[in-house]
Amino acid sequence: MSSRLTPLPVSELTPEQQEAHARIARFREVKPDGQIGGPFDPWIRSPELARRMVSFGNFIWERTTLDRRVVELSICMTARFWRSNVEWVAHARTAKQFGVSDQTLDDVLHLRVPAKAPADEQLAVEVSRAIHETHELPKPLYDRAVTTFGERGLAELIATIGYYTTVSMTLNVFAVPVAEGEETPFPR
Repeated sequence: MSSRLTPLPVSELTPEQQEAHARIARFREVKPDGQIGGPFDPWIRSPELARRMVSFGNFIWERTTLDRRVVELSICMTARFWRSNVEWVAHARTAKQFGVSDQTLDDVLHLRVPAKAPADEQLAVEVSRAIHETHELPKPLYDRAVTTFGERGLAELIATIGYYTTVSMTLNVFAVPVAEGEETPFPR
């Protein structure tokens, strides 16, 4: 699948778009044609949106109090819910780098609670699934999440799910393709 977007040459970006592009390029590799990939090429069309989304994403990546395994599993669960190939491919790989097992990722891919995973990973999957399926947390699940992650951690987990929901929708709507040669779990 190819993107629905016409590539924007860097030389044709407005000053505001150039500033947003430069900000993103500080932490993400830019392709030889100047494209950034992921949700950033769609977002750069609205430079203020791009700046704000990058700032939000950087908080999740650099400042959250949550363990990276928990963050990455919530992202993978979000990618699974939205059937976002780009998000799944990128974050399943990252989840593995932070110690999430192949079995746990397979469970997430098939919408199973990962029975053999550590308790915090299981809980991250349960919270993510409840948010996506029912749009709320039942009181017992809420209480477990607060006990495990704290109120701050739960707020950050919900924000992570929300941010990556926006990322997944952006990737899907604009048909952003996965890198050549990558296996995709969700047929299009």
